[in-house]
Order: sequence, then C-alpha cells, then structure tokens
Amino acid sequence: MRPPRRIRKPQVRGLSAIAGLSLLARELVAEVTMTRAALIIALFAASSARAALPSRLALQLGHTTTISMASTVSKVTVADPTKVDIKKQGRTLTLVAREKGTTQATIRTAEGAQTVTIYVAEDKYAMPY
Repeated sequence: MRPPRRIRKPQVRGLSAIAGLSLLARELVAEVTMTRAALIIALFAASSARAALPSRLALQLGHTTTISMASTVSKVTVADPTKVDIKKQGRTLTLVAREKGTTQATIRTAEGAQTVTIYVAEDKYAMPY
C-alpha cells in the first residue's frame, strides 16, 4: 500500500495561503481607503468653496433674493438701478426687484469682478430662466 500523498499548502510570494490572503486584503483595503480619502478631500474642497455666482438671475417683481459670496463684497455697480436694489453687507448681497426689465450688475470681491444679468418679471410665469 502506498503512503497517502502529502498535500502542499499553496504559496503566495513565499508565504502561506492565509498570509497571502491577509496581505491581499490589506492591499485592497488600502486602495479603498485611499479612494475614499480622495473622495472625501474632493467633497470637502467643493463644499468649502462657495458656489459661483450665476451669470443670469430671474427675480419676481417685489420679491427679495439673498446671495452669499465666497469673500467680502467690496463694490456693487448696477447698470439700471431702477430695476433692482442691491444692498451689500459683508459677504451677503440682498437683491430687491423694483421694476420689470433687464439690467446688469457688476460685483467686486477679493477674487475679482463678476457680471450678472438680472431679469425682473411681473410674475413667476413670465421668467425666462
């Protein structure tokens, strides 16, 4: 009768199978952790930077809108001040729609100047955007 064959344990890079699986698991976890860390950093960067001021705004006549800027507003210039009143207080802009029509406003901050086209409509159904 022949002696039973000895079953050899599989070797992974000179390690036992369990140690090899453990090493593989650590590598996968490290990759997932790095991916998760990169995603968290990207989300944090996106949330810490304020949303950019839109290039167009539509306001309903007589209504007020408040916009929060990324940095302190230094100056606001409105092409036709009869259409909209803009009050600045620190980083906050308050827009009050006064008269139907379209005007442009230039808002200056530490990051630079941004131009916004403001459309004032009589009711919400007349707003183009």
